[in-house]
Formats: sequence, C-alpha cells, structure tokens
Amino acid sequence: MKEVLYNLLYENSTTISPLFVIQNMGVALVLGLVVSGTYKLTYSGVSYSKKFNTSLLMMSLITTMVMSILGSSLALSLGMVGALSIVRFRTAVKDPRDTTYIFWAISIGLGAGSSNYYIIIIGTLFVAIVTVIGDLTFKGKEVYLVIVRGDLTSLEEVRSALFNTYKAGKLRAETITDDYAEIVYQVMLKNNKSIAEYEKIKQIEGVRFVNMVSKDGETLG
Repeated sequence: MKEVLYNLLYENSTTISPLFVIQNMGVALVLGLVVSGTYKLTYSGVSYSKKFNTSLLMMSLITTMVMSILGSSLALSLGMVGALSIVRFRTAVKDPRDTTYIFWAISIGLGAGSSNYYIIIIGTLFVAIVTVIGDLTFKGKEVYLVIVRGDLTSLEEVRSALFNTYKAGKLRAETITDDYAEIVYQVMLKNNKSIAEYEKIKQIEGVRFVNMVSKDGETLG
C-alpha cells in the first residue's frame, strides 16, 4: 500500500521535452489570439480595456504552462491546489461576459497543457463563430446617457455640440440652479469615434463636468 501511494505521489510517468512545451504553448498562443480577437471584435461597452484583453492571452499561456508542469504527478497537483487556496481574487468583474472569456481562456490552457488539441481547436473556433454571429444578430442600438454640468451661459453651446457629435438626442433631465445647470441627454453614436469626441464638450468654456454612461452602467468621464 505504501509503495502504491509513493508511486502516485512521487513518480511522474510523463517525460516533458522542450519540443512538447513549445508545441503546447504555440497552440495556446494561436487560440488565445482567437479569444482576444473575438473579445475586441464583439466588445460593445464604453471603455474597452486593452489590459484585460491582453490578460486573456496571458491566462491561456500561463494555464498551459501550469498544466505542462503538473503532468500526471499527483504530488504537484496537490501542491498547486494548496498554493491556489491561499490566493484571494477580489477584482470586480463589471461585465458578466468577461467571466465567460476568462473561463474560455483557462479552458484553452487546460486543453493545450494536456495535449487535447482537437477539442480546444474545434471548440474555440465553434465558440468564436457563435459569439460573432450572436453579436451581429442580437446587437441593439448603442444608447448612452451624457451628463453635462456647467454654467448657464454654456447650455446652448453644449446642446449644439451634443447634436453635432451624436444622433437622436433626447433630453432626459434638466436641473437649473443659481450656481450651475445640469442636463442629461440620451444619445446614440454616429460611429465608433463618437465615444472619444465627448472630450470636445469638456473644452467648452463654462463646462465643469461631463460624464458618459452606457446602458450597462459603465462610465467614461
């Protein structure tokens, strides 16, 4: 019995060669780029995070490396479980879809590290195609709220800038006091560059605050 336990814990039947590692990492890199490209192509929020997208690619590669290290060694597997159990992940995920991409990247790493190439290649291509088709099919109008606060004298210029930059502007709220005026407009983008153009409104004399909120609650400003 002791001998059986010893063999399970300390003997590793898998011989890892440099070519094996390069092959696994290469597959993970290519498929990780597919995940990264799909995320960028289908992202519809206000503030696209290049760092998060890069981390998806890194996650695939790191998971592949971990799986290659573990191999069939039970001792290393238990050690990895113990190491991960002391790590606390407290980063808030704003978009539930981001969690799906994280799981997708980890799945690629698990498959590449265990050399299940057919599963992850076919699975990744299938998920990517379904994601892109779904985004094109069910993509609705990108509606945002633009909140502007400033002096009373700047209101008309702000309204003019809003209608020139965005389309289908609709007044949602207007607050006027002795000290300032605040207006909230519901707008739709004319093109992808319209998000960045809200900076022009900030440059209007008398404007103190500009914020842009997407339908998902993301803010830019």
